[in-house]
Amino acid sequence: MASFPALLCAAAPGALQALRPYPLTPVLLAYQLGPGPRLHRAAPPTPVPGGLLGLREGEEGCSGPPDVLCRQAVRECQARGARGVLACWEGFQRGLWQLTAALDESLARAGLTLCVPERYAGAAAHGKVLLSSALSGGSLELRIREALARHGPERCVLALERMAEDFDLPAPSGCGRPLSQEELTRLLRRTGAHVYWSEELCAHYFTYADGPGVHFVLYDDGSCLRRKLELAHRLGVRQAVCAWEEIAPCAPAWFRE
Repeated sequence: MASFPALLCAAAPGALQALRPYPLTPVLLAYQLGPGPRLHRAAPPTPVPGGLLGLREGEEGCSGPPDVLCRQAVRECQARGARGVLACWEGFQRGLWQLTAALDESLARAGLTLCVPERYAGAAAHGKVLLSSALSGGSLELRIREALARHGPERCVLALERMAEDFDLPAPSGCGRPLSQEELTRLLRRTGAHVYWSEELCAHYFTYADGPGVHFVLYDDGSCLRRKLELAHRLGVRQAVCAWEEIAPCAPAWFRE
């Protein structure tokens, strides 16, 4: 079997059964911030012994005292056998910063843990920090080394994210247009582009012309994700989190004895 960090795998309740043949710790994607804020469970109660509860942002925001939410999160972890919460926050909100800090304190007092995106690391002194594997520039190895030095190996968790983006050059913002797998496949067939490997980004890339413009496409496949996990393990990252829908095609080969 490949040398990976301990793998946490985020999945909806209906997909948990598919994780069982593999050495994957489940992250149950069934929770969302509701008004108040309150903890809203979007599926029937599901046990996840030793796993985590995945908590998404709500559409109503997160204004209001966090006390009720914190108590609900602790009780839900204890009832489901979970050892903590994975905060699936997107972007940055001041209200989420304050809520994260309160949730981190409450979970820590109960002997539970909180995993947060790196931009919220300062709000979760007791928690773990998610380091995105999706880069459009620089070096993944350097990024991981710097994060380990900043946060410590006991706090760092690699957030393995399959990426596929089309950049219209020049791309000073570093942001491209996300591509679905179907769009990527069609683009490769249409352009007949030669695919290259970036050792720095641990990703595939190619270029193509579209009228007067040039495009740069950066993308991951199963081999890229595996290389990223192996790199993180070699550098001393102890845990990684991934989405089941992204690694499902790779799992049989990854964990074959």
